[in-house]
Amino acid sequence: MSGEVKFFEWNQPRAAVATEISGGGMFLKTAQALPEGSMLTVRVALPGMQRAFTVLTKVVRTVKGGLLAAPGMGVRFLDLQPKDRETIRAYVAARALPEPA
Repeated sequence: MSGEVKFFEWNQPRAAVATEISGGGMFLKTAQALPEGSMLTVRVALPGMQRAFTVLTKVVRTVKGGLLAAPGMGVRFLDLQPKDRETIRAYVAARALPEPA
């Protein structure tokens, strides 16, 4: 996955590029990573999906970046609705399927 997501920290709008996603959280590529423990509201719109959803997250990992890793932060979903978690799982499963030859 690679796509822009919007997030808010204390009502301050920001943007990042989501590079990984799972049913438990996502990695946001950004040069302005927030400290671990920060709470964010993230708006998620998956490619090819009909609707976007908003979820409360917590920063659980920050990466300063370098030659082998992009700067950013890993966030854990805190209040993801079951239907949204299932949407993410279906998206991840569809991406894992090999492409037809």
